[in-house]
Amino acid sequence: MKKIVSGIAFFIILILILLVLGYVLSPDFLSKNDIVDKKGDVNSRLDREEPDSLDIIILGDSESYTSISPMELWRNYGYASYNFGQVGATLSDVKEAYRTITSKQQPKIVLLETNALYRGDTRNDEANNFITRTIYKVLPVTKYHDNWKVPFQDRREGNYKGFTISHTVDPCENTDYMIPTDKEEGIISDNNKTLKEIVDLCKENNATLILYSAPSPPNYNYAKHNALSKLAKELGVEYIDFNLANDEMKIDYTTDTRDGGDHLNVYGAIKATGYIGRWLNERYELPDKRLTDIAPSWNDLLNEYTKEINE
Repeated sequence: MKKIVSGIAFFIILILILLVLGYVLSPDFLSKNDIVDKKGDVNSRLDREEPDSLDIIILGDSESYTSISPMELWRNYGYASYNFGQVGATLSDVKEAYRTITSKQQPKIVLLETNALYRGDTRNDEANNFITRTIYKVLPVTKYHDNWKVPFQDRREGNYKGFTISHTVDPCENTDYMIPTDKEEGIISDNNKTLKEIVDLCKENNATLILYSAPSPPNYNYAKHNALSKLAKELGVEYIDFNLANDEMKIDYTTDTRDGGDHLNVYGAIKATGYIGRWLNERYELPDKRLTDIAPSWNDLLNEYTKEINE
């Protein structure tokens, strides 16, 4: 009898612990307590922006929010953009984020960083999705378990339209990584399907989808470039591989990366953003909003951003 009682007590305590962890690791709790910005609820970020004010959004995992700085696009072109990249985002996360964003914004350009295409993301049938949603609702920790590590990552002060500044320098040794080949590193079929759905959603919302690969030696190679180029052509969307554009960007992997080449620091992000800004400016007629009603708040934030960069 004692063993049964002990077993029941252990089970109850375990459930309580999981419930508490689920609450503590949820995006709402982390955001409200200034512990994490990136995995925060997309709705909470949207609430800070004027409706229908954003013309460019950036989507993807950490490769996205460490590579493009909206404040640089504002400084140089007056483009109103926001980086909605999320920690560890799968392509399904990206799709749902875009759905949410379009409830309050109608961006003309959607920049999707491609690393999420190589991230596992199992698409389940309706019954399995129902089961998964039920488990997430009862035990939120099963959904947010990856968030435990975020408070212990390099703390980056400030949040500038989804981009956070990192001055950390950790050089990359492997800089000769884009070696030409005819091989392709295949993208799993489920992600191909999800990307097609994102393409269709962009068309429904009159948005131009552009795929891009951020500078990242650990994550990219020529075989991936070939596969992504082929997929983009099949879907009728443009693809930009920053990893083949370093003659113009001038990324220095001894100074411009925060973690051995995986992600750019602020110095690298400024160069990458400069490249995509010039690319967009040459091809699209996007509004310069530096003389509009949103300009004062954006300029105030730009001043804070510039000050923090120079610290």
